[in-house]
Amino acid sequence: MDDLLFSNFIGPGAENIDTLRNLLNKVIDFHEGWRKSYYQEDDTLFPPSILDTKSFEKELEIFLERSKKNLPYFHPRYVAQMLKDPTIPTILGYLTFMMSNPNNHAYEGGPVTTEMEMEVTDLLKRFVGYNADGWGHLTSGGSLANLEALWAARDTYGQGKVLFSEVSHYSWKRICKILSIPDYKEISVDSNFRINLNALEDELKKENTLMVVANLGSTGSGSVDDIEGILSLLNKYNFHLHIDAAYGGFFRSLILDSDYKIIPGFQTVPEEYLYRQLIALQEADSLTIDPHKHGAVSYGAGAVLYRNMELQQAILNTAPYTYHKTDKPNIGMFSLEGSRPGAMAAATYLTFRALPPHFHGLGKLVNSSYLSARHLYEEIEKTQDFANLSKPDLDINCFFNRPGKKDITELNTKSLKLYNRLSVENAKPEFILSKFVISPEIAKTVLSDYINSQNENLISLRTVNIKHWGSLDNFRYIDLLVKELEIIANN
Repeated sequence: MDDLLFSNFIGPGAENIDTLRNLLNKVIDFHEGWRKSYYQEDDTLFPPSILDTKSFEKELEIFLERSKKNLPYFHPRYVAQMLKDPTIPTILGYLTFMMSNPNNHAYEGGPVTTEMEMEVTDLLKRFVGYNADGWGHLTSGGSLANLEALWAARDTYGQGKVLFSEVSHYSWKRICKILSIPDYKEISVDSNFRINLNALEDELKKENTLMVVANLGSTGSGSVDDIEGILSLLNKYNFHLHIDAAYGGFFRSLILDSDYKIIPGFQTVPEEYLYRQLIALQEADSLTIDPHKHGAVSYGAGAVLYRNMELQQAILNTAPYTYHKTDKPNIGMFSLEGSRPGAMAAATYLTFRALPPHFHGLGKLVNSSYLSARHLYEEIEKTQDFANLSKPDLDINCFFNRPGKKDITELNTKSLKLYNRLSVENAKPEFILSKFVISPEIAKTVLSDYINSQNENLISLRTVNIKHWGSLDNFRYIDLLVKELEIIANN
């Protein structure tokens, strides 16, 4: 087994905690020396007596006791949401600069971390296949990246219709309302939760469309839209193509060698459909990609990228009290957010130095997640009691306990029984899963032969295999999960 899968992580059982402790001490020692190197001739402001920290230490004890109620997001038995262990490089990178608190709104607010952010952005542009003429920056998350991309497109090209699938991230409807874009529409999906190209073209024929949003990893099921098919429509109808690759963007690391060239054939991705969409990603006019998901960085690191520098000018802004270093990058002039933590840029930078986003780096982690989902899908297929809702495009599985008859009400009852045992609803669950709730309309497409006399939402079980632990030890935890599901279903 590759050391890369272990050496960069604390581990589910804190197996690597001594490494982290030693490296944290190294960071703290560095920070001490760095502070002391400035203005050494100045007298200290601190009194010579030992300062009393007892009151703070008491509050810390209370704080740490309260933190015990947090969920074990780091463990392979937790597969409910898009949560995973931050890497040790992420922790060290963040802590190093968090203690000085730079602000990447302007170069003078964080010169080192601004340069790190620009290097990260240049790497991400290269990673997705953009050339040097593109633009981008980090954001606090995918929703802000989506908002900025639509804002930039609207102010560049003018008003128009915005189209996205009915399983797209909920932020898109909010964003359209925030930007006063009333003309938006959710397009139906097929049985794989991918946007229906025929329905999309029907809308494109009607009137001027500003933007079409394609998903590369929908939040609910991880579905990947037919980007190639959407690009063929782009040749017929003029619109801005934004790819929401917040979750699935780093799956492109599966098809890139260490020089960020596309690995030919299907050597690293056995599914031709996914391989082709990952290549097509580079044709997007703009895209959202989250380092804090499959980029192995802790939460607080999204990113927005633009293929055309023209979009940068649409959101240009300045202020009389900042941006004075005109020969250096001032990211806040071209971003929706003003103040942004330089520490997050540093964390992302150091993480990508340790785990570069190609197949021989970050791709090893992503591949492990991908294999976990494929294995779970195959094991579910083998059972008598369960059925897959769809085949996963990435690493999110949706499945259900087969009812005695093909009835949505009975299916939902069985799903909720399992969910109540294997979720946060149970004080001591063997595994922690989530549920995927879809509308009656989508349910009719996905399970067309099921009766839904009450016109109910469909409830399935859902696992997010974002952690790479699932494939280790010959899929030990995946197999344990399937065994536990069968035990509950038969009792």
